[in-house]
Amino acid sequence: MEPICALKDIYKALYQFEKQFSDEYEITINEAMLLCCLKDGKDTTVSCICEYIGLSLPRVSKIITSMEKKGFVRRSIAKDDHRKMLFKLSNAGKEKVQIMQQSHLDISKLRECMETFIVKEEESLNIE
Repeated sequence: MEPICALKDIYKALYQFEKQFSDEYEITINEAMLLCCLKDGKDTTVSCICEYIGLSLPRVSKIITSMEKKGFVRRSIAKDDHRKMLFKLSNAGKEKVQIMQQSHLDISKLRECMETFIVKEEESLNIE
């Protein structure tokens, strides 16, 4: 039970990081993951995005829709299969990626919580 209780510190640190990130960049972490997935400039299917981000299709669809509304992602129909949708960064999306690549993300508090958790877990394994 103790490992679960100790996870609260990681969740708190992650929540604080996400809040700060969202305030600074005006996108969520999951939306940023979509930018990461599409930053190579290739047309990408929703299934590839789901695999990259590690979320379900319904959740990824919401993220894509949100990023389309913000103007960062474009949708098109595949030429070889008109049932397949493809996604790509818009010019605004490319600019957002450049801005984010040039900035520094401070994950020190999150890293510290994770390291503390790992050390405590290793100590508890050595005791038993």
